[in-house]
Amino acid sequence: LFFSMPQDLTAFCGFDVLAHASEPYVSRIDFLPSLGSALKVIELVAQNLRRTVYEPLNYEARYNMMYASYMAAQSFNSGGLGIIHAMSHAISAYYDTHHGLNNAIALPRVWEYNLPTNYKRFRDIARAMGENVDGLTDVAAADRALEAAVRLSKDVGVPENFCATPDYTKSRMGLGKYAEWGGNKIVGDERDVDRISKHLLGDGSTPGNAREVTYDAVAPVVRHALTGSYY
Repeated sequence: LFFSMPQDLTAFCGFDVLAHASEPYVSRIDFLPSLGSALKVIELVAQNLRRTVYEPLNYEARYNMMYASYMAAQSFNSGGLGIIHAMSHAISAYYDTHHGLNNAIALPRVWEYNLPTNYKRFRDIARAMGENVDGLTDVAAADRALEAAVRLSKDVGVPENFCATPDYTKSRMGLGKYAEWGGNKIVGDERDVDRISKHLLGDGSTPGNAREVTYDAVAPVVRHALTGSYY
């Protein structure tokens, strides 16, 4: 089944896996049995997602990504999630966008938001993603994790923000039951910032987020995800 998945959905689902692993690794739940598998998943995604997207019949890459998906679910099942998923759920509520696509766009923004809570854990993430952090301070090493995530995102064709979302395979934008709430194109105006931020605050994933989440703190993160760019 996985061999037939289109390139764009392969990339989006791969970032869903990365979100499933990275969120419990820095979650305030800090569930020890989840940490090892979460870190291994991050390593597997960094090593295999590009090949899985661009070499769709590469058995080894697909095999590794399937195990990464399985292990990531084990990690977040007990270790919790955070506002990558909360933002994704909010965007989907209004625009019926693909969950993995949403996670891919939200992930670097949320990593940057959460960095100050645990630079050491993000240093581990950077190393798992193949970054050489020897000799760097924890702060500088943590920044390498963010850079690696942005580079991976760009390499596999993730849009730079929600408003740049193109037509993609099996898109449901503007077709769902609640299409009147949004439409077939993400607007990204202040109304969107407000309603998505408020929706995010009430999401079940938010309490596990590494950093405390308030409306004033998260609204700029949402705004950047809607219209900003790291590219």
